[in-house]
Amino acid sequence: MERALVASALWAMHPAFLDAMLKSGSIEAMMPESLRHLATAMSGGQPQQAKQADPIREGATVIMPITGTLAPRGLYGSTYYDTIADRIRDFAADAKVGAIILAIRSPGGYVWGCAEAGDAIFEARQAKPVVAVADPYCFSAAYWLATQCSAFHCTTSGEVGSVGVRSGHTDMSGFESKIGMKTTLIASSPDKIAGHPYAPLSDEDRAEIQAGVDDANVQFAAAIARGRGIKPGDVAGIHGTGKTFSSRQALANGAIDGISTLREVVAQYNNSRARLSLMRRQAAAVESALSI
Repeated sequence: MERALVASALWAMHPAFLDAMLKSGSIEAMMPESLRHLATAMSGGQPQQAKQADPIREGATVIMPITGTLAPRGLYGSTYYDTIADRIRDFAADAKVGAIILAIRSPGGYVWGCAEAGDAIFEARQAKPVVAVADPYCFSAAYWLATQCSAFHCTTSGEVGSVGVRSGHTDMSGFESKIGMKTTLIASSPDKIAGHPYAPLSDEDRAEIQAGVDDANVQFAAAIARGRGIKPGDVAGIHGTGKTFSSRQALANGAIDGISTLREVVAQYNNSRARLSLMRRQAAAVESALSI
C-alpha cells in the first residue's frame, strides 16, 4: 500500500471498512523505515493483494464480479477501475453479449478513477442492459458505479448506500517525539509540503482538503443524478448523505429497482424480451427526465 497516500487520499468508502484498513496500516506506517523492513521480513514479506475475479459467461449474459477495495491500477485494491472500464467497453462492443451483470460485493474505495469507470458503464448501457446487483453489499464508490447501470438490484438481506466522500490527515509529531525522532522538511515552496504529517494540520491546509472533499462529493451526486434520471437536488433525499439502507428501505426510497438474488437477475436477463423491455424503460425514463 502507498502509505503516504492513504490518510490524505479522497475516499468513497464505507467508514467502518476504511477505518479498519487505516488502523491496520497506521502502526506500521509510523515505524521508522528500518523497523518496518524488519517487521515485513518477520511476517514473510509483503501482503498479497486479492486477485481480481474474472467475468463468467452464462448464455448471452456476462457476470462481472466487482469485489473488495476499488482503486486505480498501481494502488492497493482488489478491483481496479481501469479493468472495470476496459471490460465493460469490450462486452458492450461484443455482439454475442446480450446483457452485463455487475455482481458487487464492495465497501467502495478511492475516488481517483471512479468517475471514469462510471462513465464507461453509463456509455455501455446505451448499447445493452448493464445491471448491478448488490450481493450482498454495495457502498460508496461501488454505489457510484451501480447507479450508472440500467437497473440496480439488491439481495434480500443486502445493504447499500454510504454516499459521500472523506479524507483526512495524520499528525505523527507526537509519536515521533516519544521515540526520539524529529523530521525536518525542506521544500521549494510551502505548497510542496502542505498537509504533511509531521506537524498539526494548519487551518489553510484543512480548508484545502475540505474543498477537495466537497468537490468530489458534488461529482458523486451529479453521477447518481445522471444515472438514476433525477435532479441533483433530489439525490440526498433518496440516496442519503452517508447512511446505509437495507434492501427494503432502499427500494422504498426509490434508490434501487428491485430486491433479487444474483441468480434471479441472471435468469431474468438471459431472456431477450426482458433485455428489450429494460432498454425501452430506460429510454422512456431518460426522455421523461429531459422533459422536466
